[in-house]
Amino acid sequence: MKQMRLISLTLLLFITVLPTVHGDLYWEDVMETKGMPKGLEALPEHIRDKAADQFKPRTDTVKNYLTAYASRTDTTDGTMIMNFDAMTIYHLNPGNKTYTKFDVMSQGEDGGMGQAFIQGMTKDVQISSTDETKEISGYKCKKYIMKLMGEESEYWLSKDVEGYDEFREMTEKMKKMFEKSPMLGQTNMVGIISKLDGFPIMIVMNMMGMKTVTTLKKVEKKSLSKDLFKVPEGYKLQK
Repeated sequence: MKQMRLISLTLLLFITVLPTVHGDLYWEDVMETKGMPKGLEALPEHIRDKAADQFKPRTDTVKNYLTAYASRTDTTDGTMIMNFDAMTIYHLNPGNKTYTKFDVMSQGEDGGMGQAFIQGMTKDVQISSTDETKEISGYKCKKYIMKLMGEESEYWLSKDVEGYDEFREMTEKMKKMFEKSPMLGQTNMVGIISKLDGFPIMIVMNMMGMKTVTTLKKVEKKSLSKDLFKVPEGYKLQK
């Protein structure tokens, strides 16, 4: 389930990358998760009870940091760093001080399983815009519907967020990066990015019986240290 949450956050990050032509950017989201994964009822009782403890309703703060060359997302499950110039993605596990590394330009080291997994996740994604609008967190938002793995999620996007013009510029940069990737270029990531037009103010995601609501709490421009986008000393690479 941590991997499913990471995939959700990755999708979220891919469509919320804003460049910082006029300064670095920091924003916070509140992520509320509830519900039980489908299929738990079929497990033996002692396993089911133990698993249920891991899926109690929870509210987390997601911290996002962005510069023109890199981004970072902090959650209770770990940290993801994306270096745009090096085309490299890191996932840090503070619990045991390990990290994994993914080279966007590589073919992958899993015999294509990673690409096949992402293709399976994204090939049947359907995204449609609606005429429904409402104000969320002080921003006028437009509703988009995403259908993924047989479930429907809501994306409430706004063009009123400061830096939206830069967002469009960075979106194009991200699309070109993925198109060049031997692994991600064969997936539908570029298509997903292209259809979601705006900064996500609220996302209501349904997946495998669980519901996650992510809402923008605040956004501000501030100077960010380069150390935020480096793997900390003492962390060991884990394949």
